[in-house]
This record gives sequence, C-alpha cells and structure tokens, in this order.
Amino acid sequence: MSDDTGDMEEILQIFFQECDEQLPVLESGLNELSSGASSKETVNAIFRAVHSIKGGAGSFGLERVVRFAHVFESALDCLRSDKVEPTPEIIKTFLGAMDILSDLVAEARGTGSEVDDQRIAASQLKLEGIIEQGGGAKPSTPGESVVPEDFTPVAFDFSDFGEVDEPQKPVFKLVRFYPHDALYERGDDARGLLVSLSSLVEKDADMCISCKVNPAVSDDLPQIYELDAHKSYLEWHVRLPGHIEEEAIRGVFDWVGDVCDFSISSTDGEGPDGGGAESSTPSSTQEGENGNSEAFPIEKDASGSVDATPPSSKELPLTSNPEKGSTKPSPAQPKKPEKQVSIRVDLHRIDTLMDLIGEMVIAQAALEAVLEKGGNIQDQETLKSLASMKTLTRDVQDAVMAVRAQPVRGVFQRMNRVVREASSLAHKEIILTLEGEDTEVDRTLVENLTEPLTHMLRNAVDHGIEKPEDRIAAGKSPQGNILLSAGHRSGRIVITIQDDGGGINRERVLAIAIKKGIVSPDANLSDDEINDLIFAPGFSTASTVSDLSGRGVGMDVVKHAIQSLGGRITIKSIQGKGTTFSLSLPLTLAVLDGMVIECRGSTMIVPVSSVVEAMEIKKKEDVYILPDGGSVASIRDTFMPLIFLGAELSLPLPLDRQEETIGNSVILVVENESGSRAALVVDEIRDQTQVVIKSIENNYRHIQGVSAATILGDGSVSLILDVSALMAPATRRIDTRAAADRHNIAA
Repeated sequence: MSDDTGDMEEILQIFFQECDEQLPVLESGLNELSSGASSKETVNAIFRAVHSIKGGAGSFGLERVVRFAHVFESALDCLRSDKVEPTPEIIKTFLGAMDILSDLVAEARGTGSEVDDQRIAASQLKLEGIIEQGGGAKPSTPGESVVPEDFTPVAFDFSDFGEVDEPQKPVFKLVRFYPHDALYERGDDARGLLVSLSSLVEKDADMCISCKVNPAVSDDLPQIYELDAHKSYLEWHVRLPGHIEEEAIRGVFDWVGDVCDFSISSTDGEGPDGGGAESSTPSSTQEGENGNSEAFPIEKDASGSVDATPPSSKELPLTSNPEKGSTKPSPAQPKKPEKQVSIRVDLHRIDTLMDLIGEMVIAQAALEAVLEKGGNIQDQETLKSLASMKTLTRDVQDAVMAVRAQPVRGVFQRMNRVVREASSLAHKEIILTLEGEDTEVDRTLVENLTEPLTHMLRNAVDHGIEKPEDRIAAGKSPQGNILLSAGHRSGRIVITIQDDGGGINRERVLAIAIKKGIVSPDANLSDDEINDLIFAPGFSTASTVSDLSGRGVGMDVVKHAIQSLGGRITIKSIQGKGTTFSLSLPLTLAVLDGMVIECRGSTMIVPVSSVVEAMEIKKKEDVYILPDGGSVASIRDTFMPLIFLGAELSLPLPLDRQEETIGNSVILVVENESGSRAALVVDEIRDQTQVVIKSIENNYRHIQGVSAATILGDGSVSLILDVSALMAPATRRIDTRAAADRHNIAA
C-alpha cells in the first residue's frame, strides 16, 4: 500500500512539473496576444496549456483546479473558434484567470496559501460573460458535473449507414483518427474529439461514426478480461458534410496532435466512408507517438468506389462493412521531423555531478603539480596524456554546464504578474517589455533571481514611473514603460531594468539620508554615491506605508542578494528621463578559466574573461601622475587608470622591495561589463588554468575586490579577483580627459 502511495505521489509531482512548463506557455501566449502579434497557433497553445492542466488535475482529483480550468477553457474556446475578439478587456480577464489558475496549482501543490473563493467566483463570472458573449451556454458551476448542461450525446449509428437519407453521390469529409495510449494517460479521450467534431455540423444526422480495431495494435478486439487497460485499441472513422472547412477539422486536433494520428479526405457516395469516387487526396496527418506520421490509406474497388477501411482491420460488431475491392494505397505523406526527447532528472543529482567535476579539476591540477615537482612534466608521453586528460575534463565540464544552464525566460515571465499586480495597486498603467529571455545562465543563479527582480520591479512601478497625470504634465504618454533585458558581456550576464519615469531626485534622496542619519550633513557625495544611498538599510522615499513600499526594506535586500551571488548592481539615472539598474552576475558559480598571477608574494586568479591583453610598459614617458595622486598610462594613445593591485588590496611589500615600481611589472589590460578599461599592475603571470569557485563570503567574510576563492593544485588557497570592483574606485577618482602632469616613476 505504501508503495502505491509513493508511486502516486511521484506521478503527482510529475504533473506539477508539467504545470511549471504549461503556465509559462500560457503567460507567454497571453502576453503575445495583448501585444497584437499573436497567431492562430498562439491561441491554440494557450488553449492546450489550460486543457492539459485540467486533464492532469482531473486524474488526481484536484477538483478546485478542474472546475476553474473548465470555465477558463470554455472561455478560451470562444476565442479559439473566433466567436469573440481578443479585446484588451477580454485579455485582461484571461490574465487574471491565469493568475488564479497558477495560485490554485500552488495551493494543490502545498507551496501556496488557499485561494479565496470570492476571488475565484469574481474571475469565473467574468469568464462566463465571455462565454455568453460568444453564444455559449453557462458552464457548470463548482459542485456540478463538468459536462455542459446543454450537451447532447453524439449519435453512434452502428446500423446500416446506407439507410441515411442523403442526396445522390454527396460529397463528404472523411476523418479517421487513432488515439495513442498517451492521450488517455493525460486525461483526454476520443469522446471529447467526437463532441468537438459534432459541433461543426448543423445536426447530428449529418454526421456518421464508426470504430474499428486498429490493425497495428491487434488483429481482433481481445476478450474483456484480456484487455490491457493502458492500451488504445480503437481507431475512429467519422463522416462529415463536405462543406466543412478542413482547417476547422484540423482545429479539433490541434491540442492532441502529438498523441493522435489523424487524416482528412474528401469522397462522394454513401456509407460511413463515402463509398463514391475520391474527389481529393487525403491530407497529411499529425505527428505520431514515435515521430512517425502515418495516414489511414484510402482504397478503391474496380468501379472506382472508395473503401477507407485499413487493410486487415477487424470491425467491431454492428458496424457497417462496405464491400472490399482491390487495394491501392494513397500517396505517401510527408513525415514531420522527429520530436526531441527529454527526461526529468533530480537537480540534486546534477549538483552532485558538478561538485565531482570540480573535485576532478582540482585533482588534475594536483597531478600536474606533482609531475612538475618530480621533473616528469617534460616527458612527451606524460605531456600528451596530461593534455588529453585536460581536454576530456573540459569537455565533461562543458557538458554538465550545458545541462545546468537554463534560460532566464521562466523568471522573466513571472515578472509580468509582478508588474501587473503592482500597477493595479499603484493605479498606474505600465507595460513591461522583455528582451533576451533565451539568455542562458547557471540554474543556481536563475533560482536566486526571482526575489531581487521582484523588489526592483515593484520599486520601479512605485517610485520610478510617475502617476498618469504627472506624466501627461511632463509631456509623456500616460502609460509607463519598463524594459527588462538580459545578455552576455565580458564573460558575465548583465540584467537591466530600465524605466522611462522621472529619474532619481538626488536632492531629496540626500536630504532623506541625512535626516535618517545614514550620512552626515557635511558629506560631499558624487551623483553615483547619492544613487547608491537607496541601497542603504532603512532608506525609503515613500511618505506613507502601502502594500508596495514604505517600510524601509527592499533595495538593501536586493544588493545583499546580488552580492551573495558574486554580482554587483549599478544605477544610472537622468532627472525626468528615467532610471536604469544594471545587475552584473557571473555566468556560473562552479568553474571558471583563470589567469594565475603573482603580486607582492601572493598568488591570485584573474578571470580570463576580464583580461583583454597582457603587456609591459618600458617607457617611463607613458606613465602620468595626476594632481590628485592617481596614475594613468598611455596605451596606444588611450589613457587608462593604473591600478597597483598590491596597494589596492593593502598587501605588504616584501622585505627586499621598498616601493612600487613599473619597470619590471606586468600590465594586464582588464575590462568590466560596461566596456570601461583599466591597467592592472601585477608582478608576474604564472599560468592559465581552470579553477573551482569556492565562496569566500560563506567561509570567511566579504573582501573588497575579491569575488571568491579557489584551491590550487598544490593545495594552497588563492583569491579570485573581482575586476569590476577593483576598477570602480580608480575610474571614479580619475578623469582621463583631464590634463595630466607627466612624472617619472622610479624604474
């Protein structure tokens, strides 16, 4: 009994994982619909998402999900059948229903609170209004059967179809379909398809149905005690009036095309399959269970009449049995490309695999160090084997990283709801635009992005975007705009949140900071330093506490969360034009390529992605000292700030050195994610290698200019430098456009 319970719980978790996949599809489709750039396939994808969730929920008895999804699905069907237009009000209703459906799934999963019944009823009432607008009847209410009240069972005429009173040689559409096992497994059935087909005809008398045993499954229908409850045995043949559009018939199968083979053809004559001359070639079928597309063949006898019965099929009792003649298979239908197959793997297993890869990298470095110490590193066979092992290690690491990599799409699309709800609370109309949703990043980062992005977008809605009347007075559109984008730069991922609001009022920010004691009244701060005050704990510009802000928490949480991921956040703001927040994060928290350097007797790692070039400065005339004490170097007619790494990190000078010199030092031209460059002065470049990232903040404390640590092959711990953090003070205090006094530095 316990085993059955465990299996059911495992299957239930698979259903919830499928919901995690379907809900983003639903949200993406509705957002595309609201932008006016949607297609018929978009509407079908929206419908399929809700239908799949309803079908799965029904299998597990999740009644609240099923009941609401049924009404939601019925309203979407009005849109799918072009009975209603996707007006802004209707799309808004669908977006609200999507939020409730998402909350109901979370409630069933145990990860969310119970959804208020009044909220469900209010949304359901709006959905029913859409259904009535489309000419449909009111769907079932909670507690009732999910079968519509006006449903009339389809007439299954298993008698002689030849008795149907039809004109001589009528033209019919012949639809043949065979459901796969998977169709029933996800809560659908053939009856639903037959009901949908019946809705295309004026009256049931215009439609005839027969079913046969599919010869690919069985030669005959087994006895009931021999039936496999998990197998689909039957194929269905449906005769429809010839005037029905083929596109309308295909629409019935849009949401089951991956689990049901079907074909459409036109014939004239009587009988369930026409019985007359074929007037058109059969249409192609949807993709089969194994990626194969196989049409049911149409056969003609010597007189030219059509027989749609598949070869060797055995008909069920009471079905008509048209006369068979010689067979002539229909032309082969083009096959669709095979669909990609994927499996779900517990994330803990991938994390364990990544940890093992990290240990393998360390072991490889240790082996190299031992060989070098023993003098065997010069042996050609040893070098060849070591190089081969390095290549294989890199390939394995890249493969695991590809498995761990996830697009930020899931997180970004969740932000639509954040902005939608925040805009409603703030009584503002705001459009969120997403860019770079396919940008891939380590899944650990993806998981930790939701909270900081939520805070920042709520802040942009509440503080960044002005009220509609203020925007109109400023000559702007009353509708605010926020851009959320992601992209790769200099080996990092940069996420940008840009609004077209009023910008940061620095005078007000400084005054509030002084009033709250965050800074002293006589502080002389730059614009960037004033901007950074909004990250101070307890800082808030809100005059009253609301559901959105005013409690003095939020942006300091954002900064701490980003720093804990090895990232940083910067602000650019123009008064009256808007504000841009830039989050810079490492692509991975596991392994990176590093340049091993030495400075004042300490070995450190510089990320290779930040290094543009390495060089030496021989000419003393190329180095300048500015009046404020800062130094710059002229490199190919470009002035770059000089950063003496030892002095920046307050490393002690060796006893045999009395001062910092340029003469025998190495210059690393480094670049941050914004494109700014600086010259990093180090003593020596020792090697380039892969290193495993270890958090220094979790194991020690935060160090300015250091992002993490690693273990080298000899077992020693080395610091990984944060290039952008090292560059920030130098670029702030040095203006490379100012005139400089040239001074010689002792060589």
